[in-house]
Amino acid sequence: MLRIVRRVFMVAALLFTTASATGAQTACDHLVPFGVLPPAGGFTFGCTHQYTLKLGASIGLAGNYILLAYPECADGPCAGQSGTTLLQCAAASGYFCCLSVSQMIPTIVGTNVGTLVAGLNQRIANDTDTRGGICYSAYTGNGSRVGKVPLIQFIGADRSQAQVTGFLSLFLVGPPTGTSTSTAIRVEFIADVTPTRGATWGRLKALYR
Repeated sequence: MLRIVRRVFMVAALLFTTASATGAQTACDHLVPFGVLPPAGGFTFGCTHQYTLKLGASIGLAGNYILLAYPECADGPCAGQSGTTLLQCAAASGYFCCLSVSQMIPTIVGTNVGTLVAGLNQRIANDTDTRGGICYSAYTGNGSRVGKVPLIQFIGADRSQAQVTGFLSLFLVGPPTGTSTSTAIRVEFIADVTPTRGATWGRLKALYR
């Protein structure tokens, strides 16, 4: 019996790791309102590979992020919102409609980074573990600082929209730093994709770590 249980957990862990590493074709909840342009070789999971994402429409050494204009969504805490209101709400609470690989998403240009920062700061404030500079392995919060981010690419010279190429789960290491277009977001990408963020989340997180 113990051998069967052990095998079930090994298979479950493998499935979780594989899904995280390859990226699901669709993501439908907890999406942050920005896309990430991966650096050469992609991203690596774990505390020793935390990344400082910077705003930019080109591939940086540690990856750059671009604000995304998600379609109006009827689900989740941001239901019915649009524009900068949706941007801030999705940054704070997540976007809960489905995005798919190969989908084209309009980008947001202009001075909207402050709106993103306000939302991400609220996301951290909503957590029960607000400590900055920690690793995901030391995190004991309610899941607010964990989200999903689309990996993106641009087609040709057009920067008005980005194509989704996959998804990763991330942990906000701390509040955004810098000002205006120099705002940077410190994150850790995580292979632990836990399906729920309710009262049992801490136990499930430990189970699959």
